[in-house]
Formats: sequence, structure tokens, C-alpha cells
Amino acid sequence: MNTGFSIMLIVQLANLNTATINYALLSEQIINDANQMNGQRKKQFLICRSILADLLNQYCHCSTLPTIVIGENSRPCFLDQTLPDFNISHSQDRVAVAISLNGKVGLDIELARQRKHYLKVAENFFDNDEYQWMIAQTDTLSAFWQLWTLKESALKLYAKGVWQMKSVKIDLNHQLIHAPFASHFYYQYQQVDDVHLAVNSSVPITRFILQR
Repeated sequence: MNTGFSIMLIVQLANLNTATINYALLSEQIINDANQMNGQRKKQFLICRSILADLLNQYCHCSTLPTIVIGENSRPCFLDQTLPDFNISHSQDRVAVAISLNGKVGLDIELARQRKHYLKVAENFFDNDEYQWMIAQTDTLSAFWQLWTLKESALKLYAKGVWQMKSVKIDLNHQLIHAPFASHFYYQYQQVDDVHLAVNSSVPITRFILQR
């Protein structure tokens, strides 16, 4: 499967408790939107927008965060479609922002943690091959989060809902992902300290940069 394109993908991972907000890169509209929120939601919104603005400043020389609109299937994107695609994910006090310099990107992170009845959740959301692979691993909970983030990032790549998770088939033995709603999935997965992180792209990933 070759789309004829290659991709550079950048992901910034941050902790809400230590991350700083660069207000100089944020527009008045972003600040006004944030002021309609409270507490942790406001903090998360501002930090994620600040990270996104910083990535656009680094890689596209944008002096302020460009205008964001709601696109197809309620997926946020830049009004200027020549700018990179982006995706945001959060899990408890961790956040991550990804940009793709060409092609689309889906991102999911999950903080490594106990989850009650995760085997039952896996039975409901994973197919049998995935479930058998998971329980064969030494750390079944870690394997669960790996499959979960890969599925979520694949869904977010094409702006699909979590209710479609079981339709995303992960074949880790052959490093393949299949789904009825799309043909192209190219992924990267890493466990970074206590965070499981997965990105999916519509075109081959030739360079993956993780910033912390």
C-alpha cells in the first residue's frame, strides 16, 4: 500500500502541572474562549492551544495561532487548509498535541493506570485475535492500553466515534490496521514513562519527532 506521499509527524507531550502558557502566541479570540471556561478545563484548553501555537511557530513560522474551525464530522482544523493537520489528546493530567506536515493525523494518549474490569472491556471492544494477543502478553494491562490507544488514534484520524472501535482491527504481528471506513493506516506507538501514546497517519510516516 503506497499513497505516493511521506510524512513528518511531530508530537509534544506535556504535564498540566508543569507546562507553561505562552500568551504571546495566542489570539484575543483564544483568550476570550478560555475565559468562558473554568478550572481544569480552562487550563487544559490554554495549554493545548499554547503547545499547538508553539509547534506552528517552530515548524511553520506562524507568529500567532491561526484560526481554528470545526470541520467534517466535528473535527477541529485550521481555517487555512494549507496549514498542518493537528490532533489533541489528554488523559488525566497529561496532554499531547500532534501536527502533520502533510497528510492527516490521529492521536491518543492514556496514562498507565489500573482500570477495573479491563478484561471485560476488551471482550466488548476488541475482536478475538486482539484479545488472545493481549492475554498472551506478560503485562496484559499494558497490552490493553496499547491496543486501546492504537484503536482510538485510528478512529480520530478519520473523525469516527468510539462506538466504532470494534470495527478497527489491529494486527500487531504484521503491523497492520484495518477498518471498513478507510484503507490507509500508518502508526507509531510508544510508551513514554507512564504514558501510552499512539499516532495514526493516512500516509507513511518517514520521520516521527517526540518533544517533551
